[in-house]
Amino acid sequence: MRLSIKTISITLVLFLFLGVFHVKAQQTSQYTQYILNYFGVNPAAGGSTKCLQSKVGYRKQWWGFEGAPVDQFFSVHGVLKNKTPYNKRKNVLGFYQERDMTGPTTRNSFNLNYSFHVPLSSDFYLSTGVFAGLIQYGFIRDNVTLTRGDDPAIGASKKVIIYPDLNPGIMLYNPNFFLGYSMKYALQRKLNAVYGFNSALDRTHYFTTGASIPGNRKEFSYLPSINVKYAMGAPIGLDVGFLIDYNDVFRWGFIYRKRDAVCALVQFRVKKFQLGYAFDYVTSKVRYGAANSHEIIIGYRFCRKDADGLDEKERCYAYD
Repeated sequence: MRLSIKTISITLVLFLFLGVFHVKAQQTSQYTQYILNYFGVNPAAGGSTKCLQSKVGYRKQWWGFEGAPVDQFFSVHGVLKNKTPYNKRKNVLGFYQERDMTGPTTRNSFNLNYSFHVPLSSDFYLSTGVFAGLIQYGFIRDNVTLTRGDDPAIGASKKVIIYPDLNPGIMLYNPNFFLGYSMKYALQRKLNAVYGFNSALDRTHYFTTGASIPGNRKEFSYLPSINVKYAMGAPIGLDVGFLIDYNDVFRWGFIYRKRDAVCALVQFRVKKFQLGYAFDYVTSKVRYGAANSHEIIIGYRFCRKDADGLDEKERCYAYD
């Protein structure tokens, strides 16, 4: 089933409308290839490819800027084998690990994932999922240069602190369209021991949609997408992307990030192997003190074809 261009356009316009609102400082990692790493954004996306899928990613933001963010992630997820014939519901288990280094602070998160997918029609699914695990914050005092060695703010800080983590999500999808909502830091833990007085993890909300629209020639398709990031009291984050897919082997396009960057993307797929690279040309005032950003994601699928129909070709092209 392919959605009409009119239906897709209306959905995308609604998401763009969210961009006029303003919302507090963003405390989550920023990935330009949010489509290729959508499992990291929304735990409900696990298992939607119908393969055991693993990915690693690395992002160096504001290359040349001392203390700029560096992000790394590893993920794996797959569908549990269904022992009941003709049951199209899917149970999915996964794991997501991420490391963020910004200045003297580090954040490591370790999350187990479970998601449940229910068929609404022959090719539409509704899935809900959750990440549950731990966040470890660290403060590297040796990376701080002080004018006085007995600074009480630094001396009172803790080197390592661990918090529980919980991130829910929901998604509607078919092979050519998806619409998702997810939340990070649902528990809203205080970070006074790491960042000082009145610091806390704010709930961050993601609204994401994307589609695959067939081109005039069958080997081409167009992949528009929108990612809205909302945290109370901070400027809203808005990414608008457009990719061109050739024969499910090569993709290229751009992402516009509101008030921050214009990004170019290229992605390759050879059988079960994926490679994606993004270059961010910074448009904000940060460009005067730093160069641009680079990001790479590598993925591999372990797929099988058996009585359950877990075919490598059965996946959501819109965000895979």
